Amino acid sequence: YSPFNRSLWRAFDQMLNDDVTSRRRLFPYWMDVPSEHSLNLGSALGEIENTPEKFAVSVDVSHFKPDEIKVNLTGNELTIEGKHEEKSDEHGTIQRSFVRKYLLPEDANLESLRSSLSNDGHLSIEAPKKTAALTQSRAIPIGRG
Repeated sequence: YSPFNRSLWRAFDQMLNDDVTSRRRLFPYWMDVPSEHSLNLGSALGEIENTPEKFAVSVDVSHFKPDEIKVNLTGNELTIEGKHEEKSDEHGTIQRSFVRKYLLPEDANLESLRSSLSNDGHLSIEAPKKTAALTQSRAIPIGRG
């Protein structure tokens, strides 16, 4: 241990604490995830909203072209897949793929399921709840006979 080592460590600590850009160059993005969320990959891979009115998911698929994304429904299991073949970039080649599955709640109206892809690459899928449709007021005609 020497005064030089001490000042070097102090400078290094100050650089990491003061300059977010330097920190990002030195450490991967996942180093900034708070420890209590370190194993919570679900929030990083897709946001889920399950309210009495609707069930919705939003997934960042910005690394994929629209024709490289598939959304399927089997029973009440929603599957989102993205895959593109090996591509070249400035560092070499890369191939990406993912499969994300969600179990839709029993009260989701599967016939009304819809999806949309935003210009910035966020895929949103939404299904209204069956109970939400029943709580809305509507006139019931009275038949004769």
